[in-house]
Amino acid sequence: MYLDYWELKEKPFENTPDPRYFFQSKQHREALMRLLYSIHEAKGAAFLTGEYGCGKTLLLRTVINDIDPLRYTVILLTNPRWNAEELLREILYQLGTDDLPDRKSDVLRMINDHLYQNITSGRHTVLIVDEAQVIEDPMTFEELRMLLNFQLNDRFMLTLIFSGQPELRDKIRQLPQLVQRIAVKYHLVPLDLEETVKYINYRVALAGGMREIFTKEAVADIYTYSGGTPRKINNLCDLALAIGVGSRLNKINRGVVRSILESETAGGKFEW
Repeated sequence: MYLDYWELKEKPFENTPDPRYFFQSKQHREALMRLLYSIHEAKGAAFLTGEYGCGKTLLLRTVINDIDPLRYTVILLTNPRWNAEELLREILYQLGTDDLPDRKSDVLRMINDHLYQNITSGRHTVLIVDEAQVIEDPMTFEELRMLLNFQLNDRFMLTLIFSGQPELRDKIRQLPQLVQRIAVKYHLVPLDLEETVKYINYRVALAGGMREIFTKEAVADIYTYSGGTPRKINNLCDLALAIGVGSRLNKINRGVVRSILESETAGGKFEW
């Protein structure tokens, strides 16, 4: 709708986990390095939390994109609303087994066989549980912990990565045996104002933009109203670009941003 007007090759503010748009703020870069370390060194478990919309899923997709597919087998659970046995069966399915056994003991044995086969062929298995805060049954966490018992004498046979919103920390704290297995931890927070400026400019440039599209005043308001949360920044910037076309603007100014916020609250004070 607005690409030609703003001289862009693609939409810069889509809320999709495209690793190309991973913005390496200081904290996001640190989180990426820690997760990659946990994988490369075959650590048992890693733990990533952050507020809704802070970029956890995009970070995980960047991790997957950065590791060598010839050396790592990745199992990605994006909506783990399973009970314990269903989760184990999904893991086995993603390991390449279509004909799933009925008995839990057989499922576990086959998972162990797959993990061992991966190691003997020079591959390490990475199990990523995104949105892990939705897991309600403590037994599901316990089954995941038990997978870390699949070990050789000198290494874990898989690396388990939990990712979720802050309430995940409270759930994990109730499982001290699992906490002891977590070698890497990191918590993401929203961007600050300086990072928000760089974030917006980075995305515009990556989408093919050759000039500054948002004024400093507009970005300041975007930061204020979004609180520095990337997903909220994306939503506001995308709509601003669309509205700017209709107004035939040369840049997105403060007036455009405030008009969006006011219209969404029927003229009242806007709050996220």
